[in-house]
Amino acid sequence: MPGSNVSVFDSTLYSPLFTQPEMKRVWSDDNLIQTWLTFEVTIAKVQAELGLIPAQAVTAIEQVCISDNIDWTRLAQDTQKVGMAIKPLVDQLTEQGDEHVKRYLHWGCTTQDLLDTSLAMRVKQSLGLVRAQLVGLGDLLEGMALDHKQTVMVARTNAMDALPTTWGLQVSSYLQEITRHIVRLDELYPRATTGMYGGAVGNLSSIGPQGLAVRKGLFDALGLTEPKGLGNASLDNIAELIQFFALVHGTLCRIANDTETMGRASVAEVREGEAGGGSSTMPHKANPRAANMIQTLSRMGWMYASSAPNLMDQHDVRSASMRVLNWSLVPESSLAVSTALERAQRLVANLVVNKQRMLENFQASRNFIMSEAVMMKVAEIAGRGEGYNKVKSAIANAPVEGSLAEVLKQDDEVSAILSSQEIDEACNPQHYLGCNDALIDETVAQYRKVLG
Repeated sequence: MPGSNVSVFDSTLYSPLFTQPEMKRVWSDDNLIQTWLTFEVTIAKVQAELGLIPAQAVTAIEQVCISDNIDWTRLAQDTQKVGMAIKPLVDQLTEQGDEHVKRYLHWGCTTQDLLDTSLAMRVKQSLGLVRAQLVGLGDLLEGMALDHKQTVMVARTNAMDALPTTWGLQVSSYLQEITRHIVRLDELYPRATTGMYGGAVGNLSSIGPQGLAVRKGLFDALGLTEPKGLGNASLDNIAELIQFFALVHGTLCRIANDTETMGRASVAEVREGEAGGGSSTMPHKANPRAANMIQTLSRMGWMYASSAPNLMDQHDVRSASMRVLNWSLVPESSLAVSTALERAQRLVANLVVNKQRMLENFQASRNFIMSEAVMMKVAEIAGRGEGYNKVKSAIANAPVEGSLAEVLKQDDEVSAILSSQEIDEACNPQHYLGCNDALIDETVAQYRKVLG
């Protein structure tokens, strides 16, 4: 029977299209509760080590802080009344514990400490997955760029045929962006994985003189960045995280756009190699479903990014209303980017490149896109301005048929400067690739350097 879920992330029908399994586990309720329980046990251990609570309390707290002790139905009902789930959670655990638990569980903590630190714990897990996915995609792009160093194709600017290039160089431009995204992620990581521990108004008054020592011990134990100063009202690091995801979507969407455009029957230079994408009514069609889903997920990611600054709409020491937005924005934006990355990896891994078709497509312009190459050759003798005018005039007066080489050989002005052989050489796309190989090599070297 169909489920009653309404979100595409939890829909029985659509969830596989919009979620990546590991990322979905990160943002599941099970993992949410587990991070809260981990926080409570960890803070108790740190406080016991500093002599703030007795060692026996740690054992008691560990025994009660297990997910099997949670009554989910009651927790949901109590959360509706309270508005936040932490007090209902602590109440349930306290009821099931001994006197040590009743006295020392959640000692000196506030709801925001758990919520924000739990968020940082799950962001840490998310960024680990996203980085691995970026590297996985980068490795595929690196291999494709090197394999297609000499796969000549038409370069297009403003959707029009421009000059010759190679598929390897085009792919290397995707790799350039992936490389920068990895650098951005590594720079962002310590900010995005900053936890929270400060008590009700962030000044550690409930802990006293050892507050900073407890804070340091807590975040060392959790492997998170220790917060400094007062940060209760600050969520700029989370807004930055979501907007970083939007940049990743930009690269993935460009790959998808190129795949879709270059896969048209009239172009047919690449096509998706994954099975599927069939039409319900047209037997001949194989729709670019990977590209389509990446485009959809990118638009979702940009929507989340435009909403992210709302998290910073705070006042005084803390305002809960805008913080509640991260319950939706962070999980959904994480799912969107990880799913898009997974789909992009599959797209690139299975992409079919038609080298012959890439060469044949030079004929669409009758090889006129080699005009710059000829112009530069003429310019060596007649000067750039004169060379430009002569080639432009030859093209303007060209008959309706014939390649660029044939047109130029019949033009008195150009043929007076270049021999027939020189015209043929200038019109050969293989002879006008500039620093193609070096550009690909330096892109690959830069990627490998970033990976260490």
